[in-house]
Amino acid sequence: MNWYKAIGICAVAAAIVCVLEILRPSASVLNFQELTHPVDRDTYTVTGFDLLSDFVFQVPEVSCENPRALQILQSNEIPDSVRDLNNQKVAIKGYMLPLKSASGRVKEFLILRDHSRCCFGEIPDINEWIIAKSEIGFKPVLDVPINFYGNLLVGEQFDENRFLVGIYQMNCVALGPPY
Repeated sequence: MNWYKAIGICAVAAAIVCVLEILRPSASVLNFQELTHPVDRDTYTVTGFDLLSDFVFQVPEVSCENPRALQILQSNEIPDSVRDLNNQKVAIKGYMLPLKSASGRVKEFLILRDHSRCCFGEIPDINEWIIAKSEIGFKPVLDVPINFYGNLLVGEQFDENRFLVGIYQMNCVALGPPY
């Protein structure tokens, strides 16, 4: 067998393996197919980022220990229609961006309004994401919109250095396919 024939056979075999890998469902797709709505889904208020992001919220670029940062924060106003969702059980459609996982289960993640803006373009506005945590954790479901169920907290959240990191937080208890 000459070298050209051997290289050709290897190239064809590699191409077949690549095509089979592309056609194989990803773990994320399989995880999506396993999603079901929680039994008590009718007890959740359905909301969306159309409401949560329908206002301007200025983010200080310095620690909130700085008087100028405090002044910027105090000038912000979260609408009553959004504040009314504070500490309520909500269902919201969005995209999962995992932050922390353990044993193959995502424990902390962002719920994003639009995954393409975050991953392929500009940084989303602070009212276009929710910082989410889950004690039980979930199998990752990426690049497709899904419903997130949990208790929503509305209000400024800061890191240990007093930088503003978000205005929404959710204790997420379930995932489901979009309505």
